[in-house]
Amino acid sequence: MMSEAKRMHPAATIFNFIAMIKDVLVPAVIGSFALIRNIDAAPWVWVLVILGLLLIMVAASFLSWYRFTYRIEGDELRIESGIFIRKKRYISKNRIQSIDLTAGVIHRLFGLVKVEVQTAGSDNSAEAGLKAVSRRQGELLREALKGEKAEPAGKVEDPTEPVKPKAVTQRTIGWKRLLLAATTSGGIGVFLSLFAVFGSQVNQIIPDGFFTNVYNWAVHLSIVILLVLVLLVCVGIWLMAIAGTLLRYSYFTIRKYENELFITRGLLEKKQVTVPLNRIQGIRIQENIFRQPLGYAAVYVEVAGGALDKNDDFSIALFPLLKRTEIQSFVQEYLPGFQIEEEWEQLPVRSARRFILRSTLPVVAIAAPLLYFFPLFSWMALIIIAAAAVLGYLRFKDAGFSINEKQLSFRSRMLSREIIVVDRKRIQSLSTSNHWFQRRKSLQTVYFSIASHSGVGKSFLVKDMENGDAEAIRDWYSFHSD
Repeated sequence: MMSEAKRMHPAATIFNFIAMIKDVLVPAVIGSFALIRNIDAAPWVWVLVILGLLLIMVAASFLSWYRFTYRIEGDELRIESGIFIRKKRYISKNRIQSIDLTAGVIHRLFGLVKVEVQTAGSDNSAEAGLKAVSRRQGELLREALKGEKAEPAGKVEDPTEPVKPKAVTQRTIGWKRLLLAATTSGGIGVFLSLFAVFGSQVNQIIPDGFFTNVYNWAVHLSIVILLVLVLLVCVGIWLMAIAGTLLRYSYFTIRKYENELFITRGLLEKKQVTVPLNRIQGIRIQENIFRQPLGYAAVYVEVAGGALDKNDDFSIALFPLLKRTEIQSFVQEYLPGFQIEEEWEQLPVRSARRFILRSTLPVVAIAAPLLYFFPLFSWMALIIIAAAAVLGYLRFKDAGFSINEKQLSFRSRMLSREIIVVDRKRIQSLSTSNHWFQRRKSLQTVYFSIASHSGVGKSFLVKDMENGDAEAIRDWYSFHSD
């Protein structure tokens, strides 16, 4: 009976221990490395210290599992946890938006799943999570909280398959399309940021003078060798980005049911994301600089609270890669309430100069002192400035909008070109603004907000729009009759 207090599977102790190593032990060792180097102690002392810490963490992991219980009583999921201080959390069924099941490598070894309960008010983390329960227990929990009928244990083979009636429609990604998505993902930026974060953490354990020695070694190399080394590093990061995309989107499947979408993906970690249709605020179509010339794009949905894919910046990938000609039919199949526009209102020609200046001025400001101290590299600075000017012109050409009776669409570009499509009823606020430079050219910026994680608005904008067009959008939003 779900009304009786239950504990998670004992394997949850493993996950508690891993979390403690990641969150406590590793940062503590890195943070105190400089102090440790200055303490003169025998090696066996440090071995005993580490063993003592590990024993304490093992005991804390076990007690954390033992003291964690959950049950369903009435219309609430009740969770009690805490070793010394007991915490009680009650979650009403009416607030639950989705219940997601995830099976990582360790979960699959034991036939377990991780259960994440998302509510309308939760942020990008789960409102409640059970780190390890049996596959059958996870399905029964979902049945009790969502009113769904679980299948017999012998018929369920994949812990992340939704226990639902037969899907209305379903689509999967093939391996050729997945490989193309991986090679054109543009994920190199993510890995560069990870390297930056990692570098800031390990800076304390790098020997003094290391960077000086590297710099002295590099300045004695020729330009060709330096460029080759930079190219090799970029290729390595690109290959890691490809691997990350393959692991993330392997076996990607989207299923549509009456009121929800179920998305299953992942190679090492099988993850199922539930997307309630009534929480979808808009559709976002992204074409990065690699995919746009090939005619491909990724399709995302913006969801207000619950079931958020943290790796997509509070957006959920509806499909990782589609041909541009397939998007309209795909949206009509899975989200028939939305329409992807093909005709766009462009910005006035006098806006082009402003877009180009916004892109080039920061680059010039950075390049000027570098050119003063390193005049031999002026040709590289000129290439970068020219590339920034081209990017500014592309931002101008790609910017635009489209409105019909029910929805508003904006198109813009930073590096990737993006289209956001929202229903008028989903717009929380719409505003226009102009500063002195824009007023001289009769231009305005238009931006709107939609509900995102925790109900916090997420904004989209188009800059330097014609005054008449901005006023038309504002009037459409203000005086449109429902």
